[in-house]
Amino acid sequence: MNKIIKEKSSKKETESKKIIFSIIIFLIVITLGIVAFLNYKYKDKILPNIYINTESYSGLTQQQAIDKIENRIKDFNENGINFIYMEKSYNAPLSEIGINIDTKKIISNAYAFGHKDSVFQNLKDQINLKGNKINLWIVPEINKEKFETYIKKSMSEIEDPSRNFNYKFEKDEFVPISAKKGIVIDKNELIKLISKNIVNFDNKTININLIEENPKVDKDKDKTALMHANNLLTKKIVLKYNSSDWKVQKEDFALWIKFIATNNLMLEIELDKEKLNDYLLTLVPQINSEPVNAQLDFKKGKIEMFSLSQEGIALQIEKSIDEIRKNVFVQENYSDNKEVEIEIQMITKKIQPEITTESIDNMGITSLLATGESNFSGSPKNRRHNIAVGAGKFQGILIGPDDEFSFNEVLGEVGAREGYLPELVIKKGETVPEYGGGLCQVSTTAFRAAVKAGLEITERKNHAYPVGYYSPQGTDATIYPPHPDLRFKNNTPAYILIQTRIIGNKLYFDFYGSDDGREVKLIGPYIYDKKPDGSMKSIWTQQVYDKNEELLFEDKFYSIYKSPDLYPHKNPLE
Repeated sequence: MNKIIKEKSSKKETESKKIIFSIIIFLIVITLGIVAFLNYKYKDKILPNIYINTESYSGLTQQQAIDKIENRIKDFNENGINFIYMEKSYNAPLSEIGINIDTKKIISNAYAFGHKDSVFQNLKDQINLKGNKINLWIVPEINKEKFETYIKKSMSEIEDPSRNFNYKFEKDEFVPISAKKGIVIDKNELIKLISKNIVNFDNKTININLIEENPKVDKDKDKTALMHANNLLTKKIVLKYNSSDWKVQKEDFALWIKFIATNNLMLEIELDKEKLNDYLLTLVPQINSEPVNAQLDFKKGKIEMFSLSQEGIALQIEKSIDEIRKNVFVQENYSDNKEVEIEIQMITKKIQPEITTESIDNMGITSLLATGESNFSGSPKNRRHNIAVGAGKFQGILIGPDDEFSFNEVLGEVGAREGYLPELVIKKGETVPEYGGGLCQVSTTAFRAAVKAGLEITERKNHAYPVGYYSPQGTDATIYPPHPDLRFKNNTPAYILIQTRIIGNKLYFDFYGSDDGREVKLIGPYIYDKKPDGSMKSIWTQQVYDKNEELLFEDKFYSIYKSPDLYPHKNPLE
């Protein structure tokens, strides 16, 4: 009987185990099915129940999610953050106040749920998300240094910072400056309010609050820093470079000494780099020298050197400051008040010229490529002077292969300091006196040489109306820094050397380089549509052929001239 009961009980247990096992298998199948479904449906998408700042991002691809979150913070990026203090308002873009929102990182974190390398971890994530919300928050990254810089630059009028006890050099000694309390912006609160705005996607105006700021050091407790400063001032500082030396006056040296507050609320002395930098800048004109390019001349069919290249010298201010700190601001000079002379060599570096004497042989300059010519007969004295000064800027200029030449870049500044005189120029619908009037004679001559040499003209503009100095019409090139400019490309295989000369009333631009066998044909200029009021149009064609008489390229220079009557002026030729 007992045996029968045991058999029945064992049979029931076996059936129960089978049912439990079946249920487990069923649940596993269902779970795997859900996982497979989610993996299929949310492949490359954020899983359900993922929120950022309480907004759902489920079902979005990473790019869609990035677009959505960036659209939500669009107002911050476009209009910046608004601040107000009393009746004064401020506005700043996020980048200016040192705030960065890494949207890609936020979305990457959201997407990571269920998209890891581990199958089991993904299963765990998907189970956790079943009926549970995961809310991620935007955490703005704040560059404290940039934030502080913005406050100092834009809101300094609000603040009256505290002042540590300090010293200033006055009447041959360091005199004390009393400490004082200050009123400053509560920066920590400001950062919290900015972050709150961003988290809530709410760009409301933020009120600026001020707090009291106590000085770190309210007195010089043991006078150690003062003693060190006075001991330092007994030293005689001599800065040297080659055979030159500069004995630093006591008053100047004192400015290099800065009293700073330490973490233990004491004063110590340090080198004031800004004041020393200002002092060293006064030595720059006495030490620095610009590098000089080797200059070429072309005489009797051959290239000759008429000026060797020279290295330039530049004072290394930062390295010189380090050298001064290493030799002057050291403990041995703090500890005693003996008069000692300290000599310090200034640190310089050599600057190599672009064109060295050694590199001339590799430039391939062997032939006269073309000469541009113009006639400035009838020019007044000031105009002639300006033409000579301007043409001199281009003497010996070298243009490397494939380099683009800019007339305005070589010309540089135009004014009284550069030696120019007032003369008539075409400007804003009038012909008016201005420094450098007549420089278009120089640019026109350079343009003609470039066209004749078969160079590629990349920028050129004709004058507003026909000018007698630039006959034949259609071959002129006006300039007025920065634009319009005259630009052309050296499309030859070697360097081009520019030489300028004035003979009588004529200006010449000679282009020397390497003869690659090209032939240049110039057609025109032809005048058309000429009217009684003096307005006209013209066309000048440049055709460049290679040594095999194949056309390399063709360029047409169109000019449209208005009537001179539209531009009131004193000189009928200008």
